Amino acid sequence: MLSLRGALVLGVAVALAVPPVLAGQVKVGSQPDFAPDTPIIVQRGNGNGNGNGNGNGNGGGNGNSGGNAGGNGNSGGNAGGNSGANNSNAGGSNQNPNSNSSPSSARQPRNYMGQVTVSAGGQVISGNVRIQSNSPWLSLAIPGMWLEATGVWEGEVFVASEIKLHSPVPWAFYQGPASLVGASQYQFVSAWLSNNRNDPFMALRAASEQTQVRVVAYFDGNKFRALPASFPVPPGLKPGWYELMGSIGAQGLVWSSVKPFP
Repeated sequence: MLSLRGALVLGVAVALAVPPVLAGQVKVGSQPDFAPDTPIIVQRGNGNGNGNGNGNGNGGGNGNSGGNAGGNGNSGGNAGGNSGANNSNAGGSNQNPNSNSSPSSARQPRNYMGQVTVSAGGQVISGNVRIQSNSPWLSLAIPGMWLEATGVWEGEVFVASEIKLHSPVPWAFYQGPASLVGASQYQFVSAWLSNNRNDPFMALRAASEQTQVRVVAYFDGNKFRALPASFPVPPGLKPGWYELMGSIGAQGLVWSSVKPFP
């Protein structure tokens, strides 16, 4: 039989020879599972973006894509801007300030930037945020455009005092007889036209009978972008966004009203 001293020495040797597998397994098993980061679809906050979209020259940056970032996009307007030109919330707070701010700070003007996902029935939604505004630009927003707004949060609704739209391609809005824009399957349409003659419609909706033709388009000093070449150009226009009202008669399309938009 082993002496007491020999037994103790043997026990220590066996303990040192056995690897700490059990301890390692417990340590690994106690770690939490890590889910991959999900992409941010809509950002909220105060970040002020750079570059008002398009090189359509005038105004607040709603220009036609391909413009000069940092240029003053099309007058106040919209969509033609460089999509993504204004990542206005990058670096800003992505939280609705109403959730953790005092009433006075929650009413301070905020900047919002997001992509339009729904535009129907008079409602415009960007991600999970509903946008409200009296700006005429909001009624021209369609899915795929980027919306830049200045305003305040009211609950989960962003109430904007200023709206700019940015689009990846130059565009124009048309409402009137479908035949003028080649949409022969309809009688009257609301159409968002692009400068791609192989795919001219960014969006196309059937409309009720129109007594007048309505157009919102950007004039670049030579022509209206994205409109058919057959549409007449009133003399004396400076570059900028315009709203034109007209009718079709014996002489074709004749404008009765031309004014800056909005």
